[in-house]
Amino acid sequence: MNAKLIFKMELFKYMRDKKYLIATSILAIINICTTVYLVYLIDHAQTLSESESTFFGIFVLFFSLSILANFAFMFLYPFHLMSMDYKNDVMAMLVASGVNRNRLFFSKIGATLLWSFCVTFVLVFIPGFIVLLKATQSTGMLQMFNDLLKYVNVNHLSIFGMSLSFINSYINTLILISAATIIMKGRNLTILVYFGFSMVQSLVINFLDLIPSSMNFSQTGMSLFKNLILMLISIGVALASLSVMKKQNL
Repeated sequence: MNAKLIFKMELFKYMRDKKYLIATSILAIINICTTVYLVYLIDHAQTLSESESTFFGIFVLFFSLSILANFAFMFLYPFHLMSMDYKNDVMAMLVASGVNRNRLFFSKIGATLLWSFCVTFVLVFIPGFIVLLKATQSTGMLQMFNDLLKYVNVNHLSIFGMSLSFINSYINTLILISAATIIMKGRNLTILVYFGFSMVQSLVINFLDLIPSSMNFSQTGMSLFKNLILMLISIGVALASLSVMKKQNL
């Protein structure tokens, strides 16, 4: 079985996972309703009645809870995607059937990365883009965004650099999740191992951050240095995970 076929098999498996697809759909509907009301608030911010102002307080609470629900789901979902084969004993069957462990490892990470990005795009990026687009049409909101962009420029950051850092961090998170899942074979304690890895990684990065600080790197240089360190850690963890998976008794 080649890597392309394994990749397609993983995506097909995710699309048949009804329980989590239903949860994703429910969150998507909640986000749509929230987006519609936020657009309404932006349009009528100056003309809200007293009854609408009361409802606005309830909406703020609902909005805060929906944000927490979205982040919790998007954080826990990759753990489920990575551990499915271990919990269903599919991993052992795949390896026993002669599937190459290298191909299986990278195909699973690639499929999880693509699927997680798609879910994040539907749940967060589309509603967020609609709200931001509508907000930029409001004079007050437009001034706020202009001030924010000026603040970013003052700190020598850029939208591209921030996006690169986000993608790098997200890939690193998935690799740490995959490492914890492989070591624990998909058990429920996987999340605790992941937090342990994250703490060790933070300590390493904070220690290495002393190098650019002592050499008076610019803000951009420090950002590039941190991203490079994060990439090297991701590669190292991925290779270590692959080594463990090769020797694992399934």
